Amino acid sequence: MSKQDEFEQQLRDALHHLYDYPYLQRHPLAVQCFPDAEERGLRRAHRFNRLLLESIEELNPPGASPADTSRARFYTLLVYRYVDERPLPEIMREMGCSRSQFFREQQKAITLLASTLREKLECDVLSPASPSGLLDSEASRVLGQREAVDPAETVRGVLAVMRPVAEQRGVMVDCDLDQPLPSMYGSRTLLRQVLLRALSDLFSREGVRRVRVCARGERDRLTVQFRCTISGTGPALDGTATAGPELGLVRRLVEMMGGQWHYAAHREQEHVYAFDLPVSAPPVLLVIDDNEGIFVAFQGFVAGHGYKVVGTRNATDALRLARELHPAAITLDIMMPSQDGWEILQALKAHPDTRAIPVIICSVLDDPHLARALGAAAYLQKPIGQRELLGALRALAVPLNSG
Repeated sequence: MSKQDEFEQQLRDALHHLYDYPYLQRHPLAVQCFPDAEERGLRRAHRFNRLLLESIEELNPPGASPADTSRARFYTLLVYRYVDERPLPEIMREMGCSRSQFFREQQKAITLLASTLREKLECDVLSPASPSGLLDSEASRVLGQREAVDPAETVRGVLAVMRPVAEQRGVMVDCDLDQPLPSMYGSRTLLRQVLLRALSDLFSREGVRRVRVCARGERDRLTVQFRCTISGTGPALDGTATAGPELGLVRRLVEMMGGQWHYAAHREQEHVYAFDLPVSAPPVLLVIDDNEGIFVAFQGFVAGHGYKVVGTRNATDALRLARELHPAAITLDIMMPSQDGWEILQALKAHPDTRAIPVIICSVLDDPHLARALGAAAYLQKPIGQRELLGALRALAVPLNSG
């Protein structure tokens, strides 16, 4: 048997015992992943269980494209089979596959999961010797791919994943969310990791009998609380903001997202952990052009790069929107009715609220020297492709996701 086959066989065995902590505590993969984990209690087992759940979750492709269909299906299969522990006939019926097809797809899903896990081991991600640098690197990479995030959907999705874990540990879990919660502009992946790690840590603490996730929204801030009910016989939770190694990591992730982690003790049998995150809006690209096709094209060009695109066809609206939205950049056509682009550019540069906004002239006319002389930051001659538009935005140091 090859090393890869042996690794996948061990992974399959661990998945079949996902909630059997005494078994996981001495599992060969758990020992390989956490060789220095404390033997006291089931510390290694809980960490290994969390690692497997997080590795499965990494296969979840939000907003999957058709090219990601197989990956999304593998993720669903692993969740149904091992996280939710659904009966095989029910899974086959839900996924619309025969028995033989199910086992073929299960093998492919485990191979994909094994690849993800092996990468973590080979990159020494699990080593306690250098976690902070690796965490900084990974978080920076993920934060570079910002997107609009629905906090309510994210919380409910995490609770769906973690509910079987809570049931295994005898913990009730529910949520209380403001309706509606403000949308965020940031990293859905890191927000999920914060929620997953915090809940996993709290579920494993002795005496915790219920965890309620509460989310409250204000205009510029999202607050998420974990309200933990402690049994009368259980010990009090550690009253520090970084109680436990995993909550320390949660706090670090929150801070990387620009937020703050809090601890507050309320009544004797209830403790509250919470974090605040800033609610920021995506940068706006204001497209001033009387051709609707240009707006549609530019909207497609910057899709996946974190922009909100707003378009207008007339000068009056253009100047008003520029003052109200404070766009990160403006693209401006020259050949427009009533007022041409040069007049709009002059008006933008004359107003103190809009003069600093970079303007990219987009025209069929070939006159870049005049554009720059009148205050334009860049000039693009039509027809304009995606590469040209993104290149101009990058050259102006306008924030763009890596896409």
